[in-house]
Amino acid sequence: MDLATVLLLHKSSFFIGALCFLYVRWQSPSSHGLGILAVAFTLQAVASTFAGLGEKHALQLSVWALSSFSLGTLGYAVFWIGMRRLSGNNNRRSLDWFALAIPAGLIVTALLTGFHLDSIWRASIFQGSSILFLGASAVTLMLDDRHEKLSARYALAAAIAVAVILSVFVVAGLMAPDTAPLHPRDAFFLLILCHFAIALFSLVFVKERVEAMLTTLLDTDALTQIRNRRWFFLTLPAAPLAGDAFIIIDIDHFKRVNDTFGHAAGDIVLASAAREMALNLRHGEIFARLGGEEFGLYLPAASNLDPQDVAERLRNAVQSLKVKVGETFIPVTISAGTAVACAGLPLHELMSRADTALYGAKSRGRNRIEAYRADAPSVLASDPRQNTRPAQTTKAGQAA
Repeated sequence: MDLATVLLLHKSSFFIGALCFLYVRWQSPSSHGLGILAVAFTLQAVASTFAGLGEKHALQLSVWALSSFSLGTLGYAVFWIGMRRLSGNNNRRSLDWFALAIPAGLIVTALLTGFHLDSIWRASIFQGSSILFLGASAVTLMLDDRHEKLSARYALAAAIAVAVILSVFVVAGLMAPDTAPLHPRDAFFLLILCHFAIALFSLVFVKERVEAMLTTLLDTDALTQIRNRRWFFLTLPAAPLAGDAFIIIDIDHFKRVNDTFGHAAGDIVLASAAREMALNLRHGEIFARLGGEEFGLYLPAASNLDPQDVAERLRNAVQSLKVKVGETFIPVTISAGTAVACAGLPLHELMSRADTALYGAKSRGRNRIEAYRADAPSVLASDPRQNTRPAQTTKAGQAA
């Protein structure tokens, strides 16, 4: 395949990628980075066009060489900026634009020294800039996975990493053609396939992110911003194992809060209590709002967590809350019932036992934890390690 054909395919790959980025950006305006990536690919396409015109001797060497080199190096710098936006879904990294100082410095150096007129030097320095910015893009994608683990992220990083390796092969082929593992023209052709792969995986990455966001919205309670009933029951095992525990939690006198202070105040109390409990959870604790003022907490046996200790931790955390609505402080307490599964116990029965324990906690004064005893299912008993007396409340607390 001659160089003119390779350059035509090279240009086409960038133009197609730019159009795809613009289309998806139009369809999903919240997808940061796609517009910048479209600009980067367009710069590369125009740079390749100038190189093609130079190959056909349609332009003077000094014109097409400088134009192709300048637009190409700028394109790779802009690509890195776009990938930073895309990777972190953040459009507030204004300092990233200082990366344009690198291609600007190379362009000034080319004007002063004329190295761009030598094809070996021009191509080697151009590929060197691509290695720098493509490598930085791949690193950015991998570092951001701590905040957002999407499988397409790794595929996109891999495609960019392959492009870096091929760029190294191009430089090696130019500098040492006799010992290079791959002819520069062949490596350049494979880079075209990488451009398509980068565009493809970028779009897949955006699609996967949107789907993840929709799933999160579907599984999140709108008021409290914790997981909801749907997510909770989808996460639970089909049948509990021996030692699994279920805790059902209820905000004490919540109806009285709504009636006394209004539903807006009730929403604040509900969200505050949910947030405080969520902050006091540990790894392996499955927690969600089941509805109204009721919350569920599931502890797998493998977590080695004592349900009484966990429930008491949450009770203490909520009791220490200072919920202020206007000029009024509303005391908040919770009651909870715990139940531990034995072998063969159905999930609904485990939840029923915890609910029975919760009823016992409420009937004994609230602001307490009750455990359902598996060896005496008809009897409710407090955990002897816990205070069996309800915590003291103020008159305001009783009114709430």
